[in-house]
Amino acid sequence: MTGQTEDLLKRTINSCIDFCTEHKVTDPVDILRHIQEKIVCGRDLDLSDDATTNDGETNFILVDRDTLLQSAFEEITALTDLRLTLQVQFYEEGAVDLGGPRKEFFAILMRDIKQKYFDPVKEWSKDYEVIGKIFALSILQNGALPRIMTTDLIEELFETEEPRQFVKDLRRGLDSLGFYQLVRSLPSLIHLFTPIQPTPITFKKITTLLKPEFAAEGSNRTKAEKKVYSKFLKYLREAASGRRGDVNLAKVLKFATSVEEEPILGFTLHPSLHFSERKSHLPTGNTCINRLMLTVPENGGKLPEEDVLFNFFDYAFCNAYYGLQ
Repeated sequence: MTGQTEDLLKRTINSCIDFCTEHKVTDPVDILRHIQEKIVCGRDLDLSDDATTNDGETNFILVDRDTLLQSAFEEITALTDLRLTLQVQFYEEGAVDLGGPRKEFFAILMRDIKQKYFDPVKEWSKDYEVIGKIFALSILQNGALPRIMTTDLIEELFETEEPRQFVKDLRRGLDSLGFYQLVRSLPSLIHLFTPIQPTPITFKKITTLLKPEFAAEGSNRTKAEKKVYSKFLKYLREAASGRRGDVNLAKVLKFATSVEEEPILGFTLHPSLHFSERKSHLPTGNTCINRLMLTVPENGGKLPEEDVLFNFFDYAFCNAYYGLQ
């Protein structure tokens, strides 16, 4: 960052700390929502369509799925102003990042970082500063929370006066967006790093998140959509009980939103379930706008037999069959 940008960030961080202290804001979700609003700048984090993607500056990065850690580290290290909304594109993929690819990027990256650097800890690595930057970015930009460290390491990171060198590097990376200072001043934020068991996605939760958008009540189209939806609900119950092989409810949610659990600040664009007349009965998803699309048979045709339809669902949800509406 330039000196002017660093000074602005410091003033913003101090202002956030003063506000939360003065107003006795202690819930980490409320604190995070406030600092996100004050720190992240440029284009909105999530957009409803690509017509407005140029209304605001972004940090555009290109990354390779096959070498994600290496390409992500190189791209993040090259950024000069981490406050800007991150816009992610994977090599040879044309999806415009309205929020979905970025969330997917952080989810995969957090998993890979955990496996390579924290399971077990690789103290000798020189990569911890950029890892700290990624932690801060992911927290602030609706990505996966960095709950991948042991409680002992978290204590060393935020409380030990003279930590090991790799922990110092991690602190430096976090503080590129003020996060070490924020946690020290607002201790409840440590919850964002504390490992917890993920909350399972239940049938009630996923059906609440994926609200169906039906056609006009009483129309033939609505009747057809409700037949499809009824079958989908039965499929979800089978997935919830483990009767659909590798498919679970978290995979269904990921298919529509690119994440397997609801972000800590919730979805900016609420997930939805829509219907379209197509020949193929494979569900499709648009993770940029958190939409799942199910097929209504063309020209008033019949649905496939239940086992055939459910096999289509299995194939889609197991293979991330995105964006083919």
